[in-house]
Amino acid sequence: MRGCFIAVTLGLLSQCAAAQQPADLLDPRDAFRLSARAIDARTAEVEFRIAQGYYLYRDRFRFESDAGKLLADAELPAGKVKHDAFFGRSETYRDRVRIRVPLSAANVAKGRVKLKVTSQGCSDQGVCYIPQEQWVEVNLDYGASRRFP
Repeated sequence: MRGCFIAVTLGLLSQCAAAQQPADLLDPRDAFRLSARAIDARTAEVEFRIAQGYYLYRDRFRFESDAGKLLADAELPAGKVKHDAFFGRSETYRDRVRIRVPLSAANVAKGRVKLKVTSQGCSDQGVCYIPQEQWVEVNLDYGASRRFP
């Protein structure tokens, strides 16, 4: 009887552990899908579509041009306040977030900009990803966008 109890307990524990394995987590590029477009001649709009059960931290965004120049003054909407086990009181985004990024005169003159977007998010399963860097190109002439691997 004792052996049966131990076997059942170990079986349940292994099922719970398996539910928390990284294989159950989305790849960060799938959890946080990035796109961008020009909204006028000097501003790009970066959008993240966030998978259900995942969230991004408002204060973990960074934007750079392909020349390595930090693009400051991005307009981030207010997030929802979360008391986070990892970072304390934080603002987070779920579902979707759109961020306006002012562009430099040099990028405007070229008619396009390649942006390096750094972000960080977590899963509701209690797993946080390391900061992610993704590239996206915005054509300022036509408002088209391309995602880079």
